[in-house]
Amino acid sequence: MKKLFVLFIILALGGGYAVADMQLTAGKAATLGVEATTIFGWDINNNSTGLETKVGMELIFPLFPTANMGVYPEDMDSPAVRLALNNASFSWWNTFYVSGGNYEQDNFNKWNARPLILTFDDFMADVVWKNYFFRIASTTTIMRTNVITLRSIFDDVMDAGDRFYYKRNQALWRTDRYNIQDFPLLKNRIVRDMLDVDYRNDISGILAGGAEFEHFAFALKAASRFPARGVSEAVSNTENAWLFGADAEIVPTENFRIGLTGFAGINYDKVSTSEANNKKNPLNFGVDGEYRIPLSDEVILAPFLGFDFSYETVSGDTEWEFGVGTMLYTRGYDTRESSRILDYDNVIPVGASVGMSMNHNSRLDIMFSWFDPAGRDSLIENFGGFLQLELGNLLDADDDVFDYALLAQLEYSINGKVTPYLRGGYGPQFIGTGSSVNKVKDTAIIKAVVGCYITPIHFFSIDFRYEMRNVITTTDIEMESGLFSVAFTIRM
Repeated sequence: MKKLFVLFIILALGGGYAVADMQLTAGKAATLGVEATTIFGWDINNNSTGLETKVGMELIFPLFPTANMGVYPEDMDSPAVRLALNNASFSWWNTFYVSGGNYEQDNFNKWNARPLILTFDDFMADVVWKNYFFRIASTTTIMRTNVITLRSIFDDVMDAGDRFYYKRNQALWRTDRYNIQDFPLLKNRIVRDMLDVDYRNDISGILAGGAEFEHFAFALKAASRFPARGVSEAVSNTENAWLFGADAEIVPTENFRIGLTGFAGINYDKVSTSEANNKKNPLNFGVDGEYRIPLSDEVILAPFLGFDFSYETVSGDTEWEFGVGTMLYTRGYDTRESSRILDYDNVIPVGASVGMSMNHNSRLDIMFSWFDPAGRDSLIENFGGFLQLELGNLLDADDDVFDYALLAQLEYSINGKVTPYLRGGYGPQFIGTGSSVNKVKDTAIIKAVVGCYITPIHFFSIDFRYEMRNVITTTDIEMESGLFSVAFTIRM
């Protein structure tokens, strides 16, 4: 017991030293971000002026470097276990922040416990032999058919709410840093995912088996609603509700991929499942494809298409969604950038996209996007910006009307230190947030921003900005005088 106590003291002291001394391996892996901002504002409408200051610190301390962890057998000529945790990392993620004029130590500390966080791309536990596998558990073999959506280069921006640090409120000032412009502009007036047959929350277990070859892979899968004997009869699979499905991926060439998936259910109409899947026996499939066309080392054109189909065997209802479009990457397929205007994380591909989706009710939505931050690497050197154009329900389906919205910014970088910019937008007016957002009838908003972003020295920036927001109704235009602001920021 005494030896264990001594060992604990040594580890604790060593851990404390690792945090303090950035020369150690663990200390080198940690990142500390500090940001201080003070904004001067002048509301020209009522001639009011004021200052707003906030300071934040974000500490990310990975215990181990991101890596593939688990058991990866090199020789599969004999049966072996594969236990894969791909691109995994364990880390502490803490934020410390304060606003206003009080900057004592305790005002930064919110005294909220931050747990150890596990992140990874995918997990699988299976038995492999040559090219074949028997899968016990996996995050990749699931009962869901959703291969096509209304795709855009801003998909990861619009899906900021799916990031673990956003969900758990781990990141610093999350609502001010991620999806800053609140894409999609049309909110619930445009449908990014018209058909998603998802039974992941309506099963108690799943098994799969299949094969993996160089140009072809497939998996057969089976899942049940409840175990044979649960803690009570209410959570036992007395109705024998099962799902059976298959996944396949075909890669004829290095740049061409075709994916197929689907599943069918039996006896699910006899049980009460989730609200979305209640009293249904699903029969569905999806097929999608993508072809990458390298136009140069960095410029890649990637057209895509997909089709989701669902048939309800009880009611006889049929639903489908078709999507098509193309991505144009101008700085390589895997390059991701951040933006002080759109999203602080490196999640945005540089390039352009156009996507279209249509469903069985003739609802047609289109989204056009462009992003190319101004700089030496811009397609047109030092010139850049972004564009988001959304067209919702072009055919006035479901007794609903057509809507559209636009937001664009043009900017020019001068010597990498001075970036004048002009931003403008138009779209319907909305009130509310999240699922309760509603469109204000016969009302639109015009936004205009002109500014200059200056970085005179490293880590220090000044953002001069004038912005106005005008409301247009069927009978009038409510013009405002606007807001002038200067933001002084030191960030590292």
